[in-house]
Amino acid sequence: LTGAAGAYYIAFRLSVEGNAVGLTTYGTRSIDLIVANPDTEKSIAIQAKTMKNALVHNRKEGDYYKWRVAKKLPPAHEAFFYTFVGLTDQTTDTPEVFVVPSQKLTSLLNDHSGDVWCVIYEKDWPKYQNRWDIIKAALA
Repeated sequence: LTGAAGAYYIAFRLSVEGNAVGLTTYGTRSIDLIVANPDTEKSIAIQAKTMKNALVHNRKEGDYYKWRVAKKLPPAHEAFFYTFVGLTDQTTDTPEVFVVPSQKLTSLLNDHSGDVWCVIYEKDWPKYQNRWDIIKAALA
């Protein structure tokens, strides 16, 4: 249910901006949302990754957010994006969202005990955090 909450939050945010948003059926590989701008007729695909308590406080390395991703990723494409959603235990908190173009994802990946994680350190937050403009530009 955590993953669904993140996908629905992304759909809500993009719909409010006037986009047509479709959620894929459960079990669809790699793509969670299809988003289209009705004015430009451009569309993109999004894979939404969601974790509760994704924020890690670390004195040594600095604060970062982390999400587990698939070991085998789909090919990067200019019309394919990842949204990484951080939920908290407080249902009244607004989720943190990081928008990452698929071409930039590999620079954020870390291998840990056989799992692959997207890790976004505090220094990189301005590049991706709440960067809805990245999606807006792709749909313009």
